[in-house]
Amino acid sequence: MKKCIALLITLGLVSITALGCSPVALDTAGAVASADATSPPQAPESVAAVVTAESPNFVLLISDEPNDIGDFSELWVTISGVGFVIGDEEGIIEQRFEPVDVNLVGLTGEAAVAIWAGYVPEGDYTKVFLYVDEVWGLPLDAEGEEEAFEVKLPSNKLQIDLPVEVEGEEPTDFVFDISIHRAGNSGQYILKPQMSESGQGAEYRIEQQAQERTLAGKPEWAGKPHESGKPASAGKPEVAGTGNIMEPPDDAGNPEDAGKPSDGGKREEKGRPDWAGTQGGKTED
Repeated sequence: MKKCIALLITLGLVSITALGCSPVALDTAGAVASADATSPPQAPESVAAVVTAESPNFVLLISDEPNDIGDFSELWVTISGVGFVIGDEEGIIEQRFEPVDVNLVGLTGEAAVAIWAGYVPEGDYTKVFLYVDEVWGLPLDAEGEEEAFEVKLPSNKLQIDLPVEVEGEEPTDFVFDISIHRAGNSGQYILKPQMSESGQGAEYRIEQQAQERTLAGKPEWAGKPHESGKPASAGKPEVAGTGNIMEPPDDAGNPEDAGKPSDGGKREEKGRPDWAGTQGGKTED
């Protein structure tokens, strides 16, 4: 009897163990499938919008601090260069590149796009600044693209005081976080760097969709109209309604006798007239 009970217990434990292995096997399979679906992210230097070196040692990434970005359905920033201040204002290293258009909407938090990968001389830098060509926004409540407007950036630069150390073989990743602020009730907006979310070693993740859109470029409305600026004829008189340049007449200018009497300002005979020097019409005998 005892042998039967022991046998039953043994069989029961084997059954329980076998049953317990099934979900573990499923979990493991699920984990493998998940690992296959989530492939390692590409290195930022390999997906950067512009690459200017065969072996980049620096990658510039752009992100956005929320603030007033919620006022826009799209906010495009055109960046054409980056600069680094060496040590204690000892000099500046500048790297210009083909303009890159970045839509800041959708880049809040750790979301970022890699815009430039290139070479920066090894050393210690104390400031980083961006060259910004244009900033165009489309309000969230806009009824059409014609309501897009330009956000002015007087200096065409955004500067941030943060130390950067470039050394070694591994590329240095630097996140430059940009935020947009309403200027009171004026209806104007100001673009500013956000120091707390920027820097070397700042947390980020490449936002794939935003990266692809960055590569595609900005829409047509996010830029100056092609006919903007002074026309070729600016500053020249025109014949009203014809668009023809009005040329000055051949005889334009002062005539030869301008300001002179008909006799050229001279009397034919000099000296006093006959009547000068007589008194009361009296003549000499």
